[in-house]
Amino acid sequence: MNTQLKTELTKTELKLLVVEDEALISLDLECILQDLGHQVLGVAGNVAKALALVEQYAQEADGAVLDVNLGGHSSAPVADALHSHGIPFVVASGYEQGELERLGFKEKGVNKPYSSQELANALQKLER
Repeated sequence: MNTQLKTELTKTELKLLVVEDEALISLDLECILQDLGHQVLGVAGNVAKALALVEQYAQEADGAVLDVNLGGHSSAPVADALHSHGIPFVVASGYEQGELERLGFKEKGVNKPYSSQELANALQKLER
């Protein structure tokens, strides 16, 4: 990513958690976030690890990128933990918004596959 685009897409560095069960998507997401100038504090691929990650970084994390489906399990408990710690998050999912709402996710997100621009725009809306 060129420096001008990086500057345009990001205003401040965020310390982020990545919750994604697909290894290739997770690696790609980490690279995108780093290219955007953000720091990835940790990555989790299942609910138990994600909950531990939230507890570990509750005071440091500025936000998270959260997949809705983690190996066939809902990430709703992770969303609840993020909410309880005041950590905002971006939902990254292949589900349509109506399906996300049916599953209990009211947050707007980015649809997979997403671009760096779409992710950057979503991250700019995070408020803590």
